[in-house]
Amino acid sequence: MAEIFSTIFTFNNVLMMFIGVFAGIIIGVLPGLGTTFAVTVLLTITFGMDSYSGMYLLLGAYVGSVYGGSITAILINTPGTNSAVATAFDGYPMAEQGRAGDALNAALFASTIGGLVSAFALMFFAPQLAKVVNLIASPEYFCLCIFGLCAAVSVAGNNRIKGLICACFGLLIACVGMDPAYGTNRFTFGYYRLLGGFRFSTVMLGAYAMSTVLIKCHEAYISGTKGAEPIQFHRSNFHFHHTFRYWKTLIRSSIYGVVIGAIPGTGSAISAMLGYNAAKRGSKNQENFGKGEIEGVIAPECANNAVTGATMIPLLTMGIPGDGATAVLLGALTMQGVIPGKQLFSEGSIWVYAIMGGLIVVNLVMLLQGSVMIRLFANVTRVPLTVLMPCIVVTCFMGAYALGNSTFEIVVMIAFGMIGYLMKRFDFPIPPLTIALVLGSLCESNLRRSMLVSHNNWAVFVTRPVSVLILLLAVAFMLIPTINKFLQERKITKKLDIDNVEAVD
Repeated sequence: MAEIFSTIFTFNNVLMMFIGVFAGIIIGVLPGLGTTFAVTVLLTITFGMDSYSGMYLLLGAYVGSVYGGSITAILINTPGTNSAVATAFDGYPMAEQGRAGDALNAALFASTIGGLVSAFALMFFAPQLAKVVNLIASPEYFCLCIFGLCAAVSVAGNNRIKGLICACFGLLIACVGMDPAYGTNRFTFGYYRLLGGFRFSTVMLGAYAMSTVLIKCHEAYISGTKGAEPIQFHRSNFHFHHTFRYWKTLIRSSIYGVVIGAIPGTGSAISAMLGYNAAKRGSKNQENFGKGEIEGVIAPECANNAVTGATMIPLLTMGIPGDGATAVLLGALTMQGVIPGKQLFSEGSIWVYAIMGGLIVVNLVMLLQGSVMIRLFANVTRVPLTVLMPCIVVTCFMGAYALGNSTFEIVVMIAFGMIGYLMKRFDFPIPPLTIALVLGSLCESNLRRSMLVSHNNWAVFVTRPVSVLILLLAVAFMLIPTINKFLQERKITKKLDIDNVEAVD
């Protein structure tokens, strides 16, 4: 413990936490950028840092951006991130009633509590899961990869077919380069720079950062670049200890966040909506929800921040990212020479425990910064896009060049930026592509290893109990949205039939 604390509380590491949280909140405040964008952009300045400082910077951006989306959701009814959509339901009505300060404080305190619960869940469950992972062989790992891909596709909403196409495209990109087993070239078209495949970080910079810049510039071209209205603040009487009056909501939302976050391919937007709906069903003031009920702010903010630590459980134990942001974190770990998996826990390294402890400190830093600099964060929305977007483009170009000290990486980033732009314009989800790209090599290596051990017998995936269970869960994730939609349509049809019968009578 002394070694862990001495690792966390160095000047450089604490400074990186403060910078990461500050930048994450600012990016989260800006509508349309998002959590993955924040982590991807800051990834470019971690080159040359040691693994602790780099990860603390990215964790700060991850946690801060999830919370930052609630600020504009409350003040101007424009969620900065997808996870803050549910926060706007009651946060903005509170602001209209002159209670913006109460809503902002409630969001900050609930976010901190959810983040701390998630960090402790990571600290408790990850080592236990790592012990189970030691019993998992190649067939189970392959099935886990399939489960992660199915989960990513299933949360694409009504675009599951498009999500499946994007996942397949991601797997195809992962195959570019030299075959790891036989040394043959795949999809290089005779170009030697493709022998090593596409760098994950470069693809992320293009697919997320550059595509977002293009989308925002397109919107600015269409609608103009009018400045935002001044943000109005009111004194708040809601303090940290008041949050615990809603302890049932905090517990319920924390559980939703931890469970949803630990499932690969899901995200904070789902947990926030589930937390909000659960709070509404369990509240004595259901009729006030949507009209400025403070519990309607606490529930989604606690739930979406409770995802942050839980998404790292499958990342650290199995090398499977929980969402798009942790997929970028996985790329950062790989660049630092840290390979996620059971060896992190079995080799007795303090690295993983220093990261867990650092996540707790990051949430406390977020509480401090949110309490002191809320006015600054809110007024970031008034920065013109004509100033903000060029700064982001320069940062992306510098980061892409630093990845390989070659203009080829810049060309790849621009290419994937255009691909990401077209995907967003035509409503193709990007997370399935990125998660498939991350899982591609892991999926292929374990498939080949399984075939080698079983003498090319495909039955190895359905004769082992754990692998069968994982495959059934993957199928369930793919079918549950369709079944729910069918049941809802049947319920509506049945209700209409009853109404028609009553009308005839």
